[in-house]
Amino acid sequence: MIRLVDGFKIRNTLDDDFGIFHRFSNKLSWFAPKFYIPEGESWLDYRYEAEQDFLTAVEDFVPPLGLAYAEERKLILEKLGAPGDLPDFKVAAEEIDGLKVFAVDGAVVRRYLDPGFILGGHDLVYDYVPKGEIWLDKHMDPAERKYILHHEVVEQKLMSEGKSYDVAHDFATASDKELRRQDGTSYPGDDDPPFAWRHLSDEEIIAKYYVTK
Repeated sequence: MIRLVDGFKIRNTLDDDFGIFHRFSNKLSWFAPKFYIPEGESWLDYRYEAEQDFLTAVEDFVPPLGLAYAEERKLILEKLGAPGDLPDFKVAAEEIDGLKVFAVDGAVVRRYLDPGFILGGHDLVYDYVPKGEIWLDKHMDPAERKYILHHEVVEQKLMSEGKSYDVAHDFATASDKELRRQDGTSYPGDDDPPFAWRHLSDEEIIAKYYVTK
């Protein structure tokens, strides 16, 4: 069952590493297991509903055992990517801290360049992003843009100084969560301010993320 959810709200109150499409997972070996998603449900950020079929196919794809994540994404692109020439997808630009920041059509990026592109990225993580550029998916909630941009700027800077992606990503995640907290949100375990839904049941919290149309 596919549930439309508010991905921005999830990233702002529960899991900053929620992307745009996930299923239940409690495997410790997986990155950021989604233990809070009920079994049998697929959670799709409602802002990406138009990509439901493609994102479902990507999630259903079973790669060969032992394949590195980068190789897996290339294989998925070969099997599921769109044919033909790459359409125009950069829609706006600005410059921040010496980096060119582009708003991009993430749906095009995922179908033609990388099914693993989610929310934002920069040149030191994605080899198809030109040197000195940050890309932000134009489909995200405008209110979330500053947090994703902050994350990418911090991560890019740390990687340019020699940090690995994994370490830089952890620092950037902590930094963008702090920025979100400064704007008044809270996460489980927080005391100042306390997590707003601390006394709610799991079911009551989960229901707050569902989007109905």
